[in-house]
Amino acid sequence: MSLHNDAIKLPLSDADLQHLVEFSNIRALTSGAIVALTDSQDEVTYVPHTLFPSPVPRDLYQKAVYVQAGFNELMWKVTEDDEFLTSALKSTIEVDEFTGRLFQIYKQVMQEGCHKPVTLALLRSDYMLHFQLNKPAELRQVEINTMASSLAGMSVKTTQLHRAVLQEHGIPNSSQQLPDNSCIDGLCEGFVKAWELYGQPNAAILFVVEDGEKNIFDNIYHVYKIKELNCAIKVIMRSMLYLGKNAQLTDDRKLIVDGMEVAIVYYRLGYVPSHFTSETEWKFKIMAEQSLAAVCPSISWHLAGTKKIQQELSRPGAVERYLSDPEMIANVRSTFAGQYSLDLTEEGDKTAAMGIANPQSYVMKPQREGGGNNIYGDDVRAKLEELAGQQERSGYILMERIMPTVVKNYELRRGLPVDMQDMVSELGIYGVLVCKEDQVAINKASDHLLRTKNIMKNEGGIGAGASAMDSPYLV
Repeated sequence: MSLHNDAIKLPLSDADLQHLVEFSNIRALTSGAIVALTDSQDEVTYVPHTLFPSPVPRDLYQKAVYVQAGFNELMWKVTEDDEFLTSALKSTIEVDEFTGRLFQIYKQVMQEGCHKPVTLALLRSDYMLHFQLNKPAELRQVEINTMASSLAGMSVKTTQLHRAVLQEHGIPNSSQQLPDNSCIDGLCEGFVKAWELYGQPNAAILFVVEDGEKNIFDNIYHVYKIKELNCAIKVIMRSMLYLGKNAQLTDDRKLIVDGMEVAIVYYRLGYVPSHFTSETEWKFKIMAEQSLAAVCPSISWHLAGTKKIQQELSRPGAVERYLSDPEMIANVRSTFAGQYSLDLTEEGDKTAAMGIANPQSYVMKPQREGGGNNIYGDDVRAKLEELAGQQERSGYILMERIMPTVVKNYELRRGLPVDMQDMVSELGIYGVLVCKEDQVAINKASDHLLRTKNIMKNEGGIGAGASAMDSPYLV
């Protein structure tokens, strides 16, 4: 199934294409839609992006925005349910060393009574538009990200860029089709509110980042917006290795970095094992959890974002355990793709048999973020046959493969030719949750991110080099 934007006639003539590509790239560079080319961050290029915004059905976009507050509440209550987290992850932590290490920290800080008075969660729920024969497209959740839900700064820049491109192409009145995008405002309002609730005016917000981060500009746009909302807030960026060597925890659980008390620890990395090069990084991870600082995500939120938890929440009665509004429950559930356990049980054996018999219909997912980890197509069959009877199989889940709707667009990526392509899009809706103890201060959706990739690519992700920044054009 294809979606079309009737206002934009494709393909473009060679002259129009050349003009708009030059216009878009220059506009991106001069407006800050950029990424670093080198670790030294002194050379930049425009962020990979589509030439035009891509069509998204208005009703599905609105539904994705509506359910985000429900997902925020759902995930919050999951993080508060030790029994559920422990039971759901029991088989996974036995075979997945990284998740197991995270779970050990979770249990350690619980036993130590390291309660955090302030909760800050910045989420992103990602969806694709699922095509079924003779039926309208439906919203299907790919995953919910509880950690390093990035690209809000670039998303705002991309919306502004696409407005300018449409106007240059003679389509000036696009405000009804190209929704406003102030996602970074909402996320940073969450930072500011959590900082205020922490209650120490001299405390800083700490961004935990990677040395030589190529997406440094997206981080910086968050800092600018925080300072715009409250110029008194200090924001510092440090690597996890530096923090493991230099951060301190006082007897009254204050986290101190370079002489400054820290109110919020915000992780922009730490979601894959390669981010922990030594025990030094793990030392800081534990220290942050033991402190009074609001950690985004805290260890329970980190675990709640695993694929196994997503699969367990798809079981009958799981969502109903945490949400009470029947309409919200129905809408949240309607976004779920089929998800199945691969534990070494009778249920898991049936799941494996399904994947082996029809591998094109499923995706095999480990407990990892960041792109490049999932298994597709005939590789699903091969992997399941390889893991037959092995405990390692429990570290994966099997998910129904979403059959996305196709759009036509051009991708602008440095060093590559620009041709019209068949592409598929992934819509992300940001969510913000801030609490003081059990009192909710903020629970809302905060606009969107759209990433689009060639239909032949399995994996997505801007950082992984597969997707391009995009904007939804509502149809």
